[in-house]
Amino acid sequence: MKYFFKSCLALLATACMFTSCDDNDDDDVIVEPTGEYADGYFILNENGGLGASIATFVGDDGVVTADPIGTVNTDFDVTTTGTYLQDMFFDDSRAFVISGSGNLVLVFDRYTMEYITTVDTDFASPRYGTVVGDYAYVTNYNDYSVGEDDFVTIINLNDYTTTTLDVNNNAEKIMSEDGLVYIANGYYGSGNAVTILDPSTNGLTSIDLGTGNTPNSFEEEDGYLYVLTYNYTNAALFTIDLAANQVVAQTDFPAAIGEASNLEIEDDVVYFTVSNAVYSMPLNATEVPTEPIFSYESDSAWGVMYGFAVEDNTIYIADGGDFSSNSTAYEYSLDGQLLNTITTGVGPNSFHFND
Repeated sequence: MKYFFKSCLALLATACMFTSCDDNDDDDVIVEPTGEYADGYFILNENGGLGASIATFVGDDGVVTADPIGTVNTDFDVTTTGTYLQDMFFDDSRAFVISGSGNLVLVFDRYTMEYITTVDTDFASPRYGTVVGDYAYVTNYNDYSVGEDDFVTIINLNDYTTTTLDVNNNAEKIMSEDGLVYIANGYYGSGNAVTILDPSTNGLTSIDLGTGNTPNSFEEEDGYLYVLTYNYTNAALFTIDLAANQVVAQTDFPAAIGEASNLEIEDDVVYFTVSNAVYSMPLNATEVPTEPIFSYESDSAWGVMYGFAVEDNTIYIADGGDFSSNSTAYEYSLDGQLLNTITTGVGPNSFHFND
């Protein structure tokens, strides 16, 4: 009897040991996202909604899905979304689509595109969004004629309740890095600052870029925030040391360049666009090139270079077209060779990589 009891204990201990080892092994396993749209990128269609495709999906295998949201959500009432779909952003498991005219944010599963909910409180002409922890932050124009009334809507992602935070400045593009939120205080020639929002306190810190230097795009790289501005005369690239929250460099663009926009930084190379042309220069360059890498043909009156991105050694361009019918996006190599042409929905305005 004692022998049987001891044998049982030995077997139990052995089983526990193997179970413990299995648990530790499981902790080291990286679970890859699963879903039809786990690998590839979305092209947001600004004039989607109201029956049109909200986003186009291009898989890593090259397969294009014209309307993944409509395909998956056959009972979803797209007439409630509004138009002017301004931005798409992600957390670990969800995709958020901002509708400017609908004053709402649509929430979907990031990898399956199944509809989750709609957040429709505390918005007034929402623009761009980002996520830090359990909260999403969405900029709002409010009254277009008054920059100082812009604000940020803060969405609690646990229950989708909302609060607001006054920016007391223009609030346009927004991004997050290392637990802080950065807001570009400028659009269409108004505003000349960048605001840093600390989510732990909701405190705001403003960094002045000087009169007339309106930020239109920015990127964070290795502890520095790079801000591209334009003042209707020429463009400039500002470098902000995020440890000190101060401007440490300013690179003025030649007047011949004109209105530069769409700043992207990839592998220590700066990319930007002017009209239908793409330019590049080393991140540490002190002079700005006046010759582009390449340009593309467009007959769009208002949608030339309407969307732009650089990712994994590929340049992506979206052309707005006529904003009433399907349009086109392009993939180029870094030296300007056309790799792929994609039919999109109406008014493609941005690329969002889901990998």
